[in-house]
Amino acid sequence: MKPGKLYLKIFLSFVLVLIVTEILVFGLFSIAGQRSFRSRFERYAGSQAKLAKEFIEERIRLRPETTIAENEPLKNLIQRLGEIYHAKMWLEGPDGTVLLQSFSGDIPESRGMVSEKRVKDFGQFKVHRHFKRGWTPFIVVPLEVREHEGGSLNILFDTMEPSHPEGGFALGLIGIGIVIALLIIPVSRIFTKRIKQLRHSALQIAGGDLTHRVTVKGKDEIGELGRSFNQMADKVGRMIQAGRELTANVSHELRSPLARIRIAEEILRERWERGDYQSCKRHLDNIRQDVEELDRLIGSILVLSKLDIQEATLKREPFNPSDLIHELLERLKPSISRRSLRVITDLSFDPPLSGDRDALRTALSNILDNAVKFTTEGGSIFVAMQTEGDCLRIDVTNSFQALSEEDLTAIFEPFYRSERADAAGSGLGLAITRKIIERHGGTIKAENAPEGLRIQIRLRIDGDEEV
Repeated sequence: MKPGKLYLKIFLSFVLVLIVTEILVFGLFSIAGQRSFRSRFERYAGSQAKLAKEFIEERIRLRPETTIAENEPLKNLIQRLGEIYHAKMWLEGPDGTVLLQSFSGDIPESRGMVSEKRVKDFGQFKVHRHFKRGWTPFIVVPLEVREHEGGSLNILFDTMEPSHPEGGFALGLIGIGIVIALLIIPVSRIFTKRIKQLRHSALQIAGGDLTHRVTVKGKDEIGELGRSFNQMADKVGRMIQAGRELTANVSHELRSPLARIRIAEEILRERWERGDYQSCKRHLDNIRQDVEELDRLIGSILVLSKLDIQEATLKREPFNPSDLIHELLERLKPSISRRSLRVITDLSFDPPLSGDRDALRTALSNILDNAVKFTTEGGSIFVAMQTEGDCLRIDVTNSFQALSEEDLTAIFEPFYRSERADAAGSGLGLAITRKIIERHGGTIKAENAPEGLRIQIRLRIDGDEEV
């Protein structure tokens, strides 16, 4: 099976990180290993140099009358020490002349090859280091070659190479890297397989299968993405279903007035042909009413659509909701008087409320209109408003029989009409109201109360956050 691009990116990215990590680990190990080796050797060489100094000074003290060059025991000692230490050793006088040496030939130019930065002073001796060929320690130990005359013992060790465990360590790192790189193959496939499942599900839904859902499991980010994907698919499915229902409901609602207009037009044509002009006026009035109903219905549908796509912009401003409710109740006074309704208000709120006054006017008007329309003649309407924390709560309760739990939720759906509601209407008022309240970050719900049906609204006073 051909590996996918995402799989290759994950694999190559991991291999690159692994290579960089191994290089850093190898470099750290090499530097630490070399420093440890040099430090241990310097301590070892220093102790041997001090021991050689004591032996040489003892040989010089045993024959103070003999010159250094003629001191055979001293000469033998230096040669023997040179063989033991695998180093070239020589004694220098105070003026730098060579008094004795453990080897034949010229004195090496060791001091000229070493900078002062590479000299380590141990007090009783100095260690010089240079790297012209390998790592070559050169030790200078001050001593007395004659009474009250200083000199120095010089020890030049053979060019040394510290043991190199780096090679084996590097091979080990390479082996570990290969094993880990092989192990990342199935791990990468686990991730890419789940992502491919997401892609397959997306294509299924895009192809029109709205019932398809992602089967990706797990509590990690990919699992959360799968669950979010399913939530999105559910919401899209509900939106599409709601759109289809809205289209069907709109078609149904438009068909009724159009049918009445068509019938009225046929009657008008018939009466006109008969010359019965007096009866035409009534049918023309019916047509006008149906046209006005169509206009109101289309206007409500447009408002609902704008709220759905959040095209309608809210113009937030501070205002007094008590004044708004009083204004709406005043407008409804003729209907209230005609139906002999009793209206009780308790509007205890310290203004202002921040929100779109016109939009909230529409929302509250729909609720109060419904309360007046669906309250039985001689019934009561209770309008209460109060502050709860940082929220404004508005309750509108009217005399009405209890609704089922299904109806309490469904009355906010577009074109829904309860079977117990006898008054006419488009079924869009409460749907528009809910959209407006939710756009303000508030909540609205319906519930059965002892007094009847209660619509409860909660709005944040500052109008910024959701309740």
